[in-house]
Amino acid sequence: MLDDRSERFLRLYEPHRDSLWRFVRSMVRTHHEAEDVVSETVLQTLEGLHRLRDDQAFVSFTFTIASRIVKRSRWRRRLFGEYDDEAIAERASNVPLPDTGADVEILRQALQRLPAKTREALVMFEINGFSLEEIRAVQGGTLSGVKSRLVRGRATLARLLDVEPLETGLASRTPESRRTAPLVQQHTVL
Repeated sequence: MLDDRSERFLRLYEPHRDSLWRFVRSMVRTHHEAEDVVSETVLQTLEGLHRLRDDQAFVSFTFTIASRIVKRSRWRRRLFGEYDDEAIAERASNVPLPDTGADVEILRQALQRLPAKTREALVMFEINGFSLEEIRAVQGGTLSGVKSRLVRGRATLARLLDVEPLETGLASRTPESRRTAPLVQQHTVL
């Protein structure tokens, strides 16, 4: 049993159903997108039918809603892009392998055992590739203080992880070599 609003909507909508479909299908790229737009148009028209005082304005009311939905979907498509199964399948995954994930978690736990300022310096230098001067600017203090925190932090971390500490000097390492350092290897997902 239909209520009065639904009966009114069907009476007004039925003569224009095909023209609404043709309009929407001509405005969008795919059949599926047209189905979505028509469904959304019908829903919004039905929900807003109480605002329609004159039944003669039903066509312009409905087509205005459809036009706005089409414009909004174009805007969203430009803003967010289209989902493409093939492009997604070709895209390299940045999800770590299970064994790598376990290593990263062990590293995170070890980092938590370091003093906050040492941990901060170590993460900025080894993982994020900050220069010594950039770390000094963030943390304050002196350049030698930053170097000292890095040396102590690396030694403590190596001990906690039961690995050999790296012998490379801090100042001579490039940001690229820091990103691939054996201590954290390719665990930049921290």
